Amino acid sequence: MSTIIIEQAEFTALRDLIAQRFGIYYDDSKQFLLQSRLQTRLLKCRVNTFVEYHRYLQLSADREAEWSELASVLSNNETYFFREKAQLEVLVGEVSDEAVKMGGRLRVWSAACSTGEEPFTIAMMLRESGKLRPGSISIRAGDLSPKALGKCAEGFYRELSFRATPPEVISKYFRPFEGGFFISDEIKKMVEFFRINLLDAKAVEGVGIHDAIFCRNVLIYFDKPTQKRVVEAFAKALRPGGYLFLGHAESIMRLTDLYQPVVTQKAVFYRKKQDAAN
Repeated sequence: MSTIIIEQAEFTALRDLIAQRFGIYYDDSKQFLLQSRLQTRLLKCRVNTFVEYHRYLQLSADREAEWSELASVLSNNETYFFREKAQLEVLVGEVSDEAVKMGGRLRVWSAACSTGEEPFTIAMMLRESGKLRPGSISIRAGDLSPKALGKCAEGFYRELSFRATPPEVISKYFRPFEGGFFISDEIKKMVEFFRINLLDAKAVEGVGIHDAIFCRNVLIYFDKPTQKRVVEAFAKALRPGGYLFLGHAESIMRLTDLYQPVVTQKAVFYRKKQDAAN
């Protein structure tokens, strides 16, 4: 298939439609990237131009199935076990200690879990800490991409996912198989996976109240109004004083007054203010 060029007007129309649906924003510098990512979708949908594809996403009887496929195409699934470990240590440390004092139950949400390395890391670290009984730990993990969630359900990972994983953890919680590893059933059953669009405020509210939310390296793909919308929706899904963990390149200092930033020598994170309304 020869490359189909996306014209400026076509790019703008599709960019805005995608941002409205998923929150993912492609600025003008990413026109070629969007063109490249959509090439195979034009072929699958049997359309010849980006104008036709735009119309397909709005009017086709199969448009919802295509939006589902598009979610996987546009998602960046770069992740690995024990990524940005300092924040995870805050969870296992002070967040878990607070949970023990507040009744011994910990509720964690990995809000953009990709292929599952983050929530499975959380499960392993909490299990290793021994502070809470496995039955008192709730780990929920959501993502927009059906393809990524399929990888979570499979639980099979190759070498690149283990670049920061201690060897003793691999031997304890993984089973080798044909050039990779399956995660153990005891860790797998600790995590509940589900599909979610973070722009869907009702869906976010329906996830329930949590002690900590991880949403790392996601806001960088949103414009400022969408970032504000998402983090304020998260506030409704956090208990007063609950923790929000973002990526190192992400800041919400000037977006909302619902959180108090916490800066330590090892990690930066946010706490929902005690007087912030749910």
